[in-house]
Amino acid sequence: MIPVLASESQLPLTIAIILTLGVGGQWLANRLRIPGVLLLLTSGILVGPVFDIIHPEEEFGADVLFPVVSLAVGLLLYEGGLGLKIDRLTDGRSVILRLVTVGAFVTWLIGWGTAQLLFDVSTSGAALIGAVLVVSGPTVVIPLLHLSRPREPTGSILRWEGIVIDPVGATLAIVVLDATLNDSDPAEAALQIGITLGAGALAGAIVAGLALVALHRHWIPDHLLNPAMLAAAIVAFASANLIAAEAGLMATTMLGLVLANQHLVPNQELTAFSEDVGYLILGTLFIVLGALVDLDELIAVMPEALILIAVLVLIARPFAVWISTIGSGLARNDRQFLAWMAPRGIVAASVATVFSRSLAEAGQELPELVPIVFATVIVTVALYGLTATPVARKTRVAKTEPNGIAIVSNRRFAVDLADQLASAEVPVLVVSTSTEVQRAAFSRGLLAYDRPIDSHDLDLTLDGVGIKKAILLTDDENFASHAAHHLTEHLGRANLYQVQPDEDDDDFEMRGRRAFGELAFRQLTTLARGGGFVTATVDELPEGAVPLFRLPGDHTALMIDGAAPGEGTVIAAIREPVVDRRSQPAD
Repeated sequence: MIPVLASESQLPLTIAIILTLGVGGQWLANRLRIPGVLLLLTSGILVGPVFDIIHPEEEFGADVLFPVVSLAVGLLLYEGGLGLKIDRLTDGRSVILRLVTVGAFVTWLIGWGTAQLLFDVSTSGAALIGAVLVVSGPTVVIPLLHLSRPREPTGSILRWEGIVIDPVGATLAIVVLDATLNDSDPAEAALQIGITLGAGALAGAIVAGLALVALHRHWIPDHLLNPAMLAAAIVAFASANLIAAEAGLMATTMLGLVLANQHLVPNQELTAFSEDVGYLILGTLFIVLGALVDLDELIAVMPEALILIAVLVLIARPFAVWISTIGSGLARNDRQFLAWMAPRGIVAASVATVFSRSLAEAGQELPELVPIVFATVIVTVALYGLTATPVARKTRVAKTEPNGIAIVSNRRFAVDLADQLASAEVPVLVVSTSTEVQRAAFSRGLLAYDRPIDSHDLDLTLDGVGIKKAILLTDDENFASHAAHHLTEHLGRANLYQVQPDEDDDDFEMRGRRAFGELAFRQLTTLARGGGFVTATVDELPEGAVPLFRLPGDHTALMIDGAAPGEGTVIAAIREPVVDRRSQPAD
């Protein structure tokens, strides 16, 4: 009986495959330093139409699958909205506004006209293809920004555009779809755009206000905070959709935007869970949507689709950026990088899939829509993923690769260690809550962070100094926990190191990778006070000195991993106290 029951439904196996590929694809992409979206979409196509392993529409049911896909996109926009800090955007606000209005309109018109010329579709069908291809999206833009590291305000402009353009572009597509199905005139279409965006913004703002009141008054216990905020995003999405179709995308974006820019509740409490959920949703969606692709249709439209993509990349985007940056004061190389970055992502793919089904139900099929959009997503993600970093360097908007070290401690000897590294021209930042340590660092000309560790200023400072890894030099449990939490958000857990606690300190947990081998905190403190730190080649190190860092001379400091450094290698070490033999009694 068991085999029979197992064969009745492949849904659990399908879910397992989707989740495994969704998480595994992002992990592999991170290891390879390539856009995760490309691997995810490719994996979805492989397990779907290529090897015929999963069939999402059959197994989930179309009536469930497509509304869930739309909701999932809304949750991604909520998570993206939580990262939109208005106070970070000192320049470029007018550019963002023009990019998501005038720029979007220009892109739509050029895409519409090109689709009309290339494909055997009606005028309304070409207009719908152009509208869907307006959207970009944070799911592809933000990972590319992490790879290419453009300076400000270029990075913020692209981040804002990528998030805001999704509800704007999706709303435009909804209106074009409605005009296609119901023969609406232009005035009605323009009014519908305003109603949809307004309804979404209002619903998101109201839900955000209610959530903030509840959080500020502590009506929601800590253990229910994350589920409550996830529920709030779903409520905003659903309530906005009741007012106007697809207004939920604008609602979740507005919800995230309001929560990100308020001062009643610490933002860290709102973002951690949503980021984790965002990665899971992103992986799941691209696997599912990739599995829905008809490979034969994709191959059939590819020649013409490549021409359409070339027009969007080489003509539509540069023209949209040019018209959106007139009089903005942006430097020429910033405008050049903006003109090169316009990948399409999850919203375009999901909207195309849902709209294709709506057209089929209305008897006005547009079979070219989904394969054209998926071809655009695949090609643009591959194109920009492979070229974003080289173009950022070529246009000189890329920030230098971080290679510095943050020394996190409330002990004075941390300043001595930082001074040794700084003498070797390694970027160093002393992070401390001790005024005495901060003053000692400043007095030696070192950079020190003197603001609250849970402040957003920490992220800006780490980024500005070029910090790649941090080392916790403390036996204070609360300080270590607090600092580790905020540092890992910016640097990643793999780049956080910690001196191991003493054997008798059972309550002190390791929150990072072990630094300095078997050297424990108390021993480090004793050596630092009595012997201090020294920089020398291996053969010149004092007897008994413990190597801490290898200094290759390229402004980096590499942790000693246990392997014996070769002769001539420059080492930063800690030496044993010097014993004055003359003061000791004779045997």
